[in-house]
Amino acid sequence: MRELTSDERQELRRELAAVAADWAQRLKNSDLDTRGGAAQESSSEERMLTHLARMAVGEQMRRLLTDLVSASAEEAVQYGAGYPELGAAVGASRQAARKRWPGLSISKRRASEWRQPPGSIGWAGSHLGYPGPPGT
Repeated sequence: MRELTSDERQELRRELAAVAADWAQRLKNSDLDTRGGAAQESSSEERMLTHLARMAVGEQMRRLLTDLVSASAEEAVQYGAGYPELGAAVGASRQAARKRWPGLSISKRRASEWRQPPGSIGWAGSHLGYPGPPGT
């Protein structure tokens, strides 16, 4: 997968900021409704509340995105992805992906797909000087 270009990152940032601002406004409005339409706040207090609401929404977005990424990793594994592919998708190494998602059943499923050559010791054993199966 390719990285987003600078322009694409900026566009995504603007779209996320718009979503966060919309949800922050909803939170502020519902908070005012529960306070019974409190007296008009000062301009600086209003700005502070706006930024605090954006922070709250941004943190919720971060948690939801983390859940989304983890769910996507689990689904990718079901379709054949391994730790190298998961790491590449998030710009990390295979080892970092394994540390981030340790509970995925990648190794068992992939190991069952590996094909061993005839004989019980396999290719590596014959090349490392181990004796072959009895009768060879």
